[in-house]
Amino acid sequence: MSDQLPHRKMVEEALRVSEKRYRALVENLPVGVYRTTPDGTFIEANPALARMLGVKMPAGLLSFNVEDFYVKKTDRSMHLEKLHKKPRYFTEFELRGAEGRRFWVRDYCQAIKGPNGRTQFFDGILLDITERKRAEKRLKQALQKLRAGNEKLESLSLTDDLTGLNNRRGFFTLGQQQMKIAKRLRKDVFLLYLDVDDLKQINDTFGHPAGDHVLEAVAAILREILRDSDIIARIGGDEFAILAMRSKRGGEKILLGRIDEKIRTHNLANPKRLHVSLSMGIVFYDLRKFSSLEDFLAHADYLMYQQKRSKAASHP
Repeated sequence: MSDQLPHRKMVEEALRVSEKRYRALVENLPVGVYRTTPDGTFIEANPALARMLGVKMPAGLLSFNVEDFYVKKTDRSMHLEKLHKKPRYFTEFELRGAEGRRFWVRDYCQAIKGPNGRTQFFDGILLDITERKRAEKRLKQALQKLRAGNEKLESLSLTDDLTGLNNRRGFFTLGQQQMKIAKRLRKDVFLLYLDVDDLKQINDTFGHPAGDHVLEAVAAILREILRDSDIIARIGGDEFAILAMRSKRGGEKILLGRIDEKIRTHNLANPKRLHVSLSMGIVFYDLRKFSSLEDFLAHADYLMYQQKRSKAASHP
């Protein structure tokens, strides 16, 4: 019995130290940490959350209800509804602090069940994402300006007569604007260069109307897949180029997969003489490598021809 007492004291001391260290960690985190009840009462909060919500001390939050800070009360009810269906839920919404400041947050919330199986608490972390939302708004405004600029340039000879896409001049005119916007917003830009395989053979064998049909089919596929903000152009007889801002990691791979999928669908629905086959080269913009959009395009062109030569070698 006497041997167990020192051991128990050591365990209790270790738990006390661990809890103290955990408390210190939560107190000093730069993000908001909370525990609330389903009716919106604050049980625990760290200083970062208090500052975020416009209150000097965490104890000051006890006089508020969670719902007091929502700009849209429906966001609160929708949040609770989601947490009722699944114990962990991440969402974004706008809040208004006690001092009147409006800001956007991302809430990582978890429902804590009591012994009766009902939700007893909500534990979570709140991140201020206002700057990200502002950047998204600036991007949206910049893209709107780009679209407005596109419309103003519509009267100029920037369009390919056959496909309705931008021609080479249109690509460079709009592409330079796109590059400036991407640089200002610190967005990655990639360029996809495409070449229609065996177009000369299609023209020589089946006539130019068949070749034109293939070019129009490629244009339709690209127009269907890509966003309004992307620059799509037919820059040569059988060559197309796409200049786009990367919206998410791996987005360019998804794009290539969708192009391949659409080509397969087209080929299944059309006779062999109208089948589409493309060689493609894709490259990301690097200021250290490319001094101009022309250099950028030339490198993508080089990668595309490497794929074309590889195809020719595998199908002699």
